[in-house]
Amino acid sequence: MSMAPGRAEPAAAGRFEQSFVFHMIRDFFLLLLAVAAVELAIRYAALRQDFSQNEPARVERAAEQLANDVKSIMINSGGPTAAQTVYPILDRNYDGLGLSIAVLPSAVTVASMKATRGIDAQGLLPRWTDGVHQQAQVVLTAEQFCLGCHVQARVGDVLGTVAVRSYLARKESAWWQEARLTAGALSLKILAHTVVLFLLLKVRMEPLMALRGTVAGLARGVMDLSPRAAARTADEFGELAQDLNHFLDRIAQVVDDLDRILGEVVTVGTRLGALNRDLERQLDDLRDAASGSSGDADQPGLSLLAEREAAGFAAR
Repeated sequence: MSMAPGRAEPAAAGRFEQSFVFHMIRDFFLLLLAVAAVELAIRYAALRQDFSQNEPARVERAAEQLANDVKSIMINSGGPTAAQTVYPILDRNYDGLGLSIAVLPSAVTVASMKATRGIDAQGLLPRWTDGVHQQAQVVLTAEQFCLGCHVQARVGDVLGTVAVRSYLARKESAWWQEARLTAGALSLKILAHTVVLFLLLKVRMEPLMALRGTVAGLARGVMDLSPRAAARTADEFGELAQDLNHFLDRIAQVVDDLDRILGEVVTVGTRLGALNRDLERQLDDLRDAASGSSGDADQPGLSLLAEREAAGFAAR
């Protein structure tokens, strides 16, 4: 026996995966996952935009600060020698800020250091890698106080260059670590919200389940019209229960009216049956009287009268 289109089988309708609560929890869970994914995507888009728009200015400021640090080191008389120790410290400090730096001495500086101090000035060699990056450079020029060490330079000559790079890969790595932590926190948050939603739905669905039981009993015809749905709340479920009760009241009134009308019909039918039997008995008496007077002179008149009476009864 086939079911009507769009109507679920009773066994399927009772399964949890077919229930409203399951659909609500599933949709809410998927919605929270979508929101979390959109949030992470927005953060990544903001990171890319910040890298393209704000990172150049940040790298430029870092390069200027590095140039000032190098000048501060070189002001001291032992600066060129101390620089070999200080440069690695600067490298670690800037690396902690997500930046890669390099200090490149010019040929004049290398020659001057060999002549005055007997050292091979190498500065801080770059450790550049391939990848998308922002870079800024600041050129260091000789001033009057620099000529004491840079004996082969003149005022205005280039003593070296400092360079600072910021790589997108390092930004993405930091974003990915943050995304993992955020995803873990969001997972716990989503799970907690889902459990809370299930408990709330379990409480709020009780009036609807009571309505469902009442309507299911009416649909199967296994209950009378006297029970009423309990209107426990003042929300839509309570209004629906009241509307159902009003509908049952009207149906009960219609059924009472039908019972009364059917009773009257039965009474009228009984009276009509008794009247019909009386008429048949009178007709039989007239026929008997007509047949018993066959030798009389007015027999044709009696027969005609009996036929008229019979026709009249039949017409009634």
